[in-house]
Amino acid sequence: MWDLFGVVGGMQNIETELSFYDIFEKEELFNLFQCVNYKVYVEDANYALNGGIMMENAKPLVKNILDSANEVIANNGKAATLRFAHDGNLIPLAMLLHIEGAYNSVEDPADFYKAFSTFKVAPMAGNVQLVFFRKNGSDDILVKFLYNEKEVRVPPIDSDILPYYHWKDVESYYQSWFNK
Repeated sequence: MWDLFGVVGGMQNIETELSFYDIFEKEELFNLFQCVNYKVYVEDANYALNGGIMMENAKPLVKNILDSANEVIANNGKAATLRFAHDGNLIPLAMLLHIEGAYNSVEDPADFYKAFSTFKVAPMAGNVQLVFFRKNGSDDILVKFLYNEKEVRVPPIDSDILPYYHWKDVESYYQSWFNK
C-alpha cells in the first residue's frame, strides 16, 4: 500500500493529466497522511513531549541570521543571504522564529493534523524570508516576514506597523533565546 501511495503521489511530478488518487478511499488517504504527518511532527516539530529539542537545533541558524543581518545593517550594505535545506531544517527554523501556524504544540496524536500539517508547514520549495527595509535618512530598520511566499505574523513580537516589524524588536526577541 505504501509503495502504491508513493507512486500515486509521485505522479504530480510528471507532465500528465493522470491521477491515481481515486484508487484509494478518502479515509485511506487521510490515514496515510496521518502516518507521515505523525512521524514528521514528532521528529522535527513542536511536539509537546519532545522537550523543545528541535528548537535547540535551530538556534545556531537563527544566531547566524541575526549576525548576518546586523553586519549588513552596520555597514549600510545591501545583501541577500541564502541558505538551502530540507524540511527537517525548515520546520525547526519556522518553529523557533515563532511564525504563525508553524509553532503549534499538542500532545495527543489524534490532534496532530489539527496543529501541524507537513504540506502546509514545509511544502516542496518551502521557504522563510526576512525582507529588510530602511527609509533614507532613518535609523529605523523594518523587517517583513514571508513564509512560503506569503506575508505572515510572528505573534510574540508586537508591532505597530504590521505586516512590518521594527528590527530592534525582532532582534531583541530572538536574542533573548540565547540569554536563557
